Amino acid sequence: MKLFIYSILLLFIAPCNSSKNLTGSSKNDVPKATIIYQTTPCFGRCPLYTLTISGETNTATFVGTKHTEKIGTYVKSISNEELNAFVKAFDAAQFFSLNDEYLGSITDFPIKYITYTYNGKTKKIKTRSGVPEALTKLEKTLNDYAVSEEGWKKTEDGSNSKD
Repeated sequence: MKLFIYSILLLFIAPCNSSKNLTGSSKNDVPKATIIYQTTPCFGRCPLYTLTISGETNTATFVGTKHTEKIGTYVKSISNEELNAFVKAFDAAQFFSLNDEYLGSITDFPIKYITYTYNGKTKKIKTRSGVPEALTKLEKTLNDYAVSEEGWKKTEDGSNSKD
């Protein structure tokens, strides 16, 4: 009889504990997201930079090389709310279902690379022109974040200056 009562109690207690663990793990999924956005040269004065957002360290790193307000390496903290917003933006764009390349026919535009890792899955997309609207919105979100002035702090590392 004691075994029966103990089994019943476990049935009621185990779901409570497992749902708490599930809730906790879903909060930890977002920090595991990694985003890399890289722009390349064009036939004009296109900004040349790389933005890396790491959910593991809750940091964003901007490395500006040419034609950008920030030349060199800059870092800033990124909150879980900001990471959640990026994850939602990638979900809204249905990033993992998009093609690997959108190069279009306009060859003097810069090529942009977006690499996204989430829940152990990684996808890299190469774009130039002829990009679907959802991906264009995502690129704008990443670019706006990269070129923002708020919170960036230049690192003392001078190894990125190539002038």
